[in-house]
Amino acid sequence: MNRLKTIREDAGFTQEQVAKAHKVTPQTIQRFEKGTRNISLAWLEKLAKFYNVRVSALVDEVNAQDIKSVDNDVDEAILREILTYAQTRCKGFDVDPATLAKVVCKTYKKCRKMSGTQKETEIKERVDDMLTCVVD
Repeated sequence: MNRLKTIREDAGFTQEQVAKAHKVTPQTIQRFEKGTRNISLAWLEKLAKFYNVRVSALVDEVNAQDIKSVDNDVDEAILREILTYAQTRCKGFDVDPATLAKVVCKTYKKCRKMSGTQKETEIKERVDDMLTCVVD
């Protein structure tokens, strides 16, 4: 999520200022920027509004090369399953394609080594968590 830091700095804010404006600790903002904490679409929307940018500006584009760097032997069945579930959850809502791609890629990273019910449960939980502001 290096783009979060770059955009924050370009907007002239410190982590402390952003944290205070959103009533969270500076560590929360730091974790979002470092990618050590998942960021929901609700948070992306709050930050985009605060920085006066589009949500898509905050999210790194996800492409085939990004997925290849996660796993040289991409399991397309898992990717399809995640994407199908995410698209179903987003039906009727305006979701930025780059954000949806990021959700799919992050979920894939977590689920690629799982199987069966554990994988299905994890997919649903992760996608639902990251898409909360869109589907609620």
